[in-house]
Amino acid sequence: MADVLYFKVQDTITPALRRLIARIPEQVADALAVEARIETDEARRRTPVDTGTLEASGHVEGPVVRQGGVEVAIVFGGAASAYAIYVHENLEAFHPHGEAKFLERTLTESAPYLADRVARRIDLRRAVT
Repeated sequence: MADVLYFKVQDTITPALRRLIARIPEQVADALAVEARIETDEARRRTPVDTGTLEASGHVEGPVVRQGGVEVAIVFGGAASAYAIYVHENLEAFHPHGEAKFLERTLTESAPYLADRVARRIDLRRAVT
């Protein structure tokens, strides 16, 4: 398998979100997938662009509900896998558009708000169904 960028946010999941996952995993999975697409769009806006291949490779895989958890992956690489990690990790490179750590920074900034966003999305879905 080609190298892809992967950022683990599991350690930032709050106890409240863990309780939601235990009670209503399918609803959390759906809401988390929507939030992951929002985060992917933001990471793509921050992705350095030369040919556009790396930026275009950003996508969401999942959600997958497993016993005790929900998994959603934000992935960059694909046809750009040969250089995706280098572009992401090289803090010394100059990028006229975008920045290093485009995925990691996006998720780090959003992690403190993720549980509230997921819970709000579930509430909104219940209000219209």
